[in-house]
Amino acid sequence: MIAQTPKPLEEVLEYLSGKQKVVLYGCGGCATVFHTGGEPEVQAMEEALTEHGKDVLAAIAPPFGEFTCYLPWSKQRLSKHRSEVEECDALLMMCCGDGLQTVWDHVIEEEFGLIKPVYPATNPIGHMGGGPGRFEEKCMQCGDCELGRLAGICPLTQCAKGMINGPCGGVSKEGKCEVNREHDCAWIRIYRRLKALGELDKIKTINPPKDWSKMTRPRAIEVEPLRM
Repeated sequence: MIAQTPKPLEEVLEYLSGKQKVVLYGCGGCATVFHTGGEPEVQAMEEALTEHGKDVLAAIAPPFGEFTCYLPWSKQRLSKHRSEVEECDALLMMCCGDGLQTVWDHVIEEEFGLIKPVYPATNPIGHMGGGPGRFEEKCMQCGDCELGRLAGICPLTQCAKGMINGPCGGVSKEGKCEVNREHDCAWIRIYRRLKALGELDKIKTINPPKDWSKMTRPRAIEVEPLRM
């Protein structure tokens, strides 16, 4: 999931300076899980903006499971509020940057043919797994997954140095990372898991340098659309 934190209200109000009529749009996906754009947060933002003299024309909180970054859902949801979108001075997106750009590029400009500013109310901080209370970065979406060879542990995110071959010479006798002594060395974890699996011979394999070309941005992928 895309972890995120809410922007300070002061920053949001700075974006909305000179903009009186506002449409709020949350997300039933990651933003709901991280409490940055679910129904309670959208309602709280509506109240805060109203207290600061803004006219909130619509406060849209998609149901849980409806991701704002998925174009068909956002197009359908915002079409029900097209009149408010046409009348507003700005949209405030309580979701990740993918959701914001999907709405601005493909709904507001392409579908509705409007020129409207769309502002973020959150600070996305990366893809993280876990939950329900604690989330950690486990995958950087490098486009060339090595988990099958490395016992399901990614050294690109779990090793402070991102070493594709290890461990380095700084690991402690207790198996801790020299960068952070509270953090387990990723390569010691890989070693222990491979040993438990009876596949310790894999640790001797010298992995080739990472092919970073697969992270050349912007990346895109063609997918057969779901039948809604």
